[in-house]
Amino acid sequence: MTGKSVLSIASINVLVCAVLSGSLGYAAELQFTAVQPELFSDPYGQSNAWGDFDNDQDLDLIVVFLERPVRLYENLGDGTFVDIAADLNLPAGGNPRSVAWGDFDSDGDQDIYIGYADGETANKLLENQLNLGEIGFREVAAERGVNFVGNVRQLNFIDFDNDRDLDLHIALRNASNILYENQNGMFSNQARSRGFFEPRRTVGTCWFDMDEDGDLDAFTTNQNGDRDGLYRNDGDRFTDVAMELDMDQSRRPLIDGGVGCAITDFDNDGDLDLYVAEYGDDSLFRNNGDGTFTDVAAAMGVAVHDHIVTGVWGDVNNDGLPDLYTVGYVNGQPGMPDYLFINKGSHFENQIPDNIRRGDSDHGIQIADFDNDGDLDISLAANDPAASHYLYRNELTTNTRQSIQVQVLDEHGNYVLAGAEVRVYRAGTSELLGTRLVDTGSGYNAQNAMPVHVATLDSDQVDIIVTTMSKNGRVDHSFHGVDVAALENKPFIARVAN
Repeated sequence: MTGKSVLSIASINVLVCAVLSGSLGYAAELQFTAVQPELFSDPYGQSNAWGDFDNDQDLDLIVVFLERPVRLYENLGDGTFVDIAADLNLPAGGNPRSVAWGDFDSDGDQDIYIGYADGETANKLLENQLNLGEIGFREVAAERGVNFVGNVRQLNFIDFDNDRDLDLHIALRNASNILYENQNGMFSNQARSRGFFEPRRTVGTCWFDMDEDGDLDAFTTNQNGDRDGLYRNDGDRFTDVAMELDMDQSRRPLIDGGVGCAITDFDNDGDLDLYVAEYGDDSLFRNNGDGTFTDVAAAMGVAVHDHIVTGVWGDVNNDGLPDLYTVGYVNGQPGMPDYLFINKGSHFENQIPDNIRRGDSDHGIQIADFDNDGDLDISLAANDPAASHYLYRNELTTNTRQSIQVQVLDEHGNYVLAGAEVRVYRAGTSELLGTRLVDTGSGYNAQNAMPVHVATLDSDQVDIIVTTMSKNGRVDHSFHGVDVAALENKPFIARVAN
């Protein structure tokens, strides 16, 4: 079995109830219901991310707000949530623009890092106390060396040096990026010594093994006419190869720039592709499988010329093809459209339901199966005073309960393998059902700590290959004959050891 077999999928008809300009329309069977609108109703939400803070096998949601308390919504497991932030010692005030989950101290529970964009408030590193038998967080940024003050954007908990702990990358809108190396729970900035001294105005960063050499590389999306970067990880040093690969957007004007990025295998050929949200024309870089990429955004129908701030991938209709949700924003101009691009194989079609379109998100977007029913739900956040941070439950009626979630952990049960690749096959065959990346940064300036989701179609059993990075290159870990129904939509726990 190889890591790159192409899946042949019978086309799945999508009924469109209304056609807008061109090929854009709304799909009648894509229905999402607002969850607890009275709870998820406040404005000024900026970034959101999913993680299981209490290790009860369901996803909790953190949302950061402009000049308001951070909220953490505990998932009660019955499809409802309660805000327990006040009981957890979470911060309030300032301009928190970014949030990331990650087990930085490798103790088996999820910690939180919050980045601020006001140039006055120090970033917060919130150490989860669950491992000590307590419910709550302790602020340890100064103690650990990451109480940085600046105009912070994307945060990434990733293991760039393959020593099996989470390092931390911070994208900055007004200064050179920071690359903190984790050294036994203490952090030191290695950006200059490692050659990852990105001086441009960075908003988004996505990490993945773009050249398949066994370590994580980084794509940076840069604003105000700055070129984007693609930092190839050569072990001891990084080299920017974006210009060499024609991925740097060298001809963009000063008013344009990259904002967010998102990674998945959208064409099911076994390698990872890259979407870039931009002020200007968005890009969709198809991986050619030989270390090069081709921008197919126009051909695939996602080259929106607008102010798109972010995008996130998720197979919302469980047809085996990752779909793309994108968010638009212009300061002082509410109502910029969101898009839910449904992947039709040969192209994408916007089929955003009316009720979500009216929600007018402008920043945070995440897609996750919070209720463990086998389909992907949508959480939004908007910092416009007339908007909200809606949570929508997917009411999918076709292809229901035909999916698997895979949670990748190390041999000790720690969530420290962001950037690992998960491939799911029909059991006993080389038929690839999907390739996903364990999240290294997604949505708007956020990072989740959650399972990957792959539609299994009509497969009762699947084989799973998890590819991790190591000092000895890429390592494959195989799990054969996984019974999908027996999981009852709970995540399959893939423990791997290099």
